[in-house]
Amino acid sequence: MKNWKAVVSSLALAGVVAVPAVSMACDGSGRAEGRAHGPGKIVKELELSEAQKDQMKAFRESNREGKVAQREEIHGAYKALREAIRSGADQKTLASLGAKIGRLEVAKMQSRNQMRTQFESILTEQQLAKLETLKAEKKDRHMKRAKAYHDHG
Repeated sequence: MKNWKAVVSSLALAGVVAVPAVSMACDGSGRAEGRAHGPGKIVKELELSEAQKDQMKAFRESNREGKVAQREEIHGAYKALREAIRSGADQKTLASLGAKIGRLEVAKMQSRNQMRTQFESILTEQQLAKLETLKAEKKDRHMKRAKAYHDHG
């Protein structure tokens, strides 16, 4: 754990670098070009019924406040970590802040998994099969782009 400061600094730097990269990929409206946002694309692809759309909306609404609070807490923890690094905080403080961020990130992943499970619970067998096909296609596109990037990078 001697390199804890270096690891934490690298993570903080990665976050600082990622924000401009994401904004450069977006048009002036703040949305990435050529990408569908929100649940609209999946609703069309899976041909959800009105009842399923209503259930999806209810899931999103019920989780909204928790997601906002969770996001604010994570942002605050990262901000505290950046400030601690800049001020030259001791190893114990950095380890504590890093552990807090880790717990928050795990909680976020668990929350996303719960939302995915809720969503999948309203799908029919055919829609679940189509969802798996869409996931596989997306993974394939991602792998092709990554390969092209590494081949030309």
